[in-house]
Amino acid sequence: MKFFKFEKEKVKEFFLHIIRESLDSPSRVASAVAVGIFFGISPFWGFHLLFAVIVASFLKLNRIIAAISTHISSPPLIPFIVYSSVKLGDILISKIFHLDMFIKSSSIIKYVSDSILKYIIGSFFLAFICALFAWILSYFLAFILVMKKRNRINV
Repeated sequence: MKFFKFEKEKVKEFFLHIIRESLDSPSRVASAVAVGIFFGISPFWGFHLLFAVIVASFLKLNRIIAAISTHISSPPLIPFIVYSSVKLGDILISKIFHLDMFIKSSSIIKYVSDSILKYIIGSFFLAFICALFAWILSYFLAFILVMKKRNRINV
């Protein structure tokens, strides 16, 4: 019995093939990637794929690209995403919103609930920033791939 062999080159080629063969404009492809990245980093554990596909459908974006992009929250990256989210949430709560005076941990339950609040605020901020960068990068990548496709057809 043959099993699917995971190879980085095949995954990369598959993703590039989907972008290259898409009939969408580069901005729509980039928007689908940004939606997937946003929901992949957001704190909706277990519902990333569902929410990304629903929002992509609602915005009439490419659902396949959005679904593939949610996989940024793969197991090797989850510790970095959670740590970055908590740190960003701590910075946002204490430095920008000045809410740290209201958050004084007197018990372990209060400490955990404060950390969850920091994680949720930080993860939405991190998701927004990463989605913005992903939109910029994927726009240029899709634009280059579309131009290569047009030049190949015109020759």
